[in-house]
Amino acid sequence: MVATSVRIFLLTLIWVALQGTLSVGNVLLGVLFGGAILRVTRPLFDVEDPTESRRLSEGVRPLIRTWRVLVLLLVFLRELMVSALQVARYTIQPTLDIQPAIIRYPLDVTTGREITVLANLISLTPGTLSLDVSPDCDFLYVHAISVETEDGADVIDDIKGSLEKHVHRALGPR
Repeated sequence: MVATSVRIFLLTLIWVALQGTLSVGNVLLGVLFGGAILRVTRPLFDVEDPTESRRLSEGVRPLIRTWRVLVLLLVFLRELMVSALQVARYTIQPTLDIQPAIIRYPLDVTTGREITVLANLISLTPGTLSLDVSPDCDFLYVHAISVETEDGADVIDDIKGSLEKHVHRALGPR
């Protein structure tokens, strides 16, 4: 209950800051929106989930998780800009010098939530598209617009070092 109150308070502060006016109406609306947002995003913070209760008992608190989700968002925005510029460079070149490939990407993330978020972030990044997850959830098949090595190690290293690492930190079971 305390964690929910803290989250609603933080979301209310964000709402009031975005509105630019501290009034009773804005605070009440912030509380309503904060409660609605928490209701919709409850699976991200569900303490009934065994992995989530383990996280909370090991010291990962809601504020730390919120910070890690914010860092993930910033990392994604950076990857989005870099990828968009790279795809733009491909399109304005006089010759189309790309090496498209489908890569078998080994997953370090383990939960369905982590895999889903990672696959969606990869698909939202220009130049890459998540195609499928292996039945054992050990691999993600990714189409990349251009790879430098035959096995796609450059794409794998790029995703592992940025998106996957931060998805695991923000949403993983540790």
